[in-house]
This record gives sequence, C-alpha cells and structure tokens, in this order.
Amino acid sequence: MISATLGYVRFEIARAFRNRDALLFRLGLPAGLYVALRAVLSPGSDETAEGLPSDVAAMVAFAVFGALYSTLFASGPPLANERVIGWLRQLRVMPLPAGVVVAGKVASAMTFALLSIVLVAVAAALTQGVRLGLDRWLELTLVIWIAAPAFTALGVLIGLAIRDPEAAQSATSAALIVMWLFGGLVTSPSDLPGALETLADGMPPNAAGELGWAAARGDAVPLSAVAVLGVWTAALSALAALAWRRLGGVR
Repeated sequence: MISATLGYVRFEIARAFRNRDALLFRLGLPAGLYVALRAVLSPGSDETAEGLPSDVAAMVAFAVFGALYSTLFASGPPLANERVIGWLRQLRVMPLPAGVVVAGKVASAMTFALLSIVLVAVAAALTQGVRLGLDRWLELTLVIWIAAPAFTALGVLIGLAIRDPEAAQSATSAALIVMWLFGGLVTSPSDLPGALETLADGMPPNAAGELGWAAARGDAVPLSAVAVLGVWTAALSALAALAWRRLGGVR
C-alpha cells in the first residue's frame, strides 16, 4: 500500500511538471517579477528594509510570493478540475488510501514551491549581486519552504470546496491577492493602519517573511511566526479534511 501511494505521488508530480504553461508561470513569474521590479523601482538602491539591504529584503518577499503563488495554483484549480472530470471518483474505486489524491497535490505543490524559492534566490544572486553565506542561503530557503504547507492547505481547501473550475480559479486568484496585499509583504505591517497592521501580523505570508528575513540576518527563528504558521496550517488543513469528508473521500 505504501509503495502504491508513493508511486501515485511520483505520478502526480511528474504529471504536474509536464504542463509547460504551468512551469513557466508557477516557476518563472515570481523570479521575473523580482528582477523587473528591482530594475524599474530600485536600480542600484542602497536603502535598507527589515534590517537588510533592500535587494535582500525584496528577495525574501518575492520568494514567499513564489511559494504562495505556486502552491495555490498547483493545488486549488487542478483539484476542482479533477472533481468535474470524474478523476476523484475514479480514484475511489482503486486500491489506494482515500487521501492519496490530496497527498499527490500537496507533494506537487510543495515541489513547485521549493523550485520557485530557489529560482528567486538565483535571480537575486545573478541580477542584484546578492551574496549570503551558504548556511544562510540554505536556512532561508528551508524556512520559507517549511512555511508553504499553510498556503498549500488553503489551495487544497479551495479545490475541494468549490466544484466549478472557473470559480476555483477566481477564488484562488482572490486568495493570492488578499494574502499578498494584506500579508505584510507589499507594505510592512507597521506602516499600515491599526486594524490592518494587526491583520497583517497574523497572516501567514508575513510570518513566512519574518522567518526568511531572520534567516538572512542570521537571527534566531522568531517563534511568533512559527506559531502563526502552525495555527493557519492546522486550521486550513482541518477545513480541507472536512471538505474531503463531505465529498465522501473517506472510505
């Protein structure tokens, strides 16, 4: 049973990576936006943000965006589409654990997230001359990637709760916009009005950013950010599990 599950997960990852359009946008867009916006808005800037040079702080923000963007769109719309075409019903009659399809989507989403984070880091090093020690590069990549399950759980919830693929696509886009704009990455939470500052401090993108910025500075892991991500991941996963049960996913 375990080997069958692992086989399906490998199949799901390979299937996702055969979609060239998905590869271009899920992996290339965050790094491309980072390079373009740095070139247009802050060429040669020596400003600082989050206790870091602005190019490093922006790199962390766009790495988080890459994890958020790639996980949401690798899980939400594909799951909704597979509900419509009957793929989920087909899997239920196969000798596999009931949640294997969700596990496959989570695995492919997390793979996209890791590659997206790495590509943003490579773009920062090649185009902005960002230099960090190997230990900081590894820690930064790892902590942002570890934050990605919260985004993946949101995508899975959307895919399981919304049947229509177009509606799921719209809901995923809306979630991306809300998380990005109000998640403390576009603007520091301290620069927002009181209520929005409180909201941003409790959002997973800001928590992921805090982890990344701390890693880039060489600081200790901020436990408050870990707690925020833990609560969001647990809550969204519980809601996704409930949506899965409502679909009859548990045999």
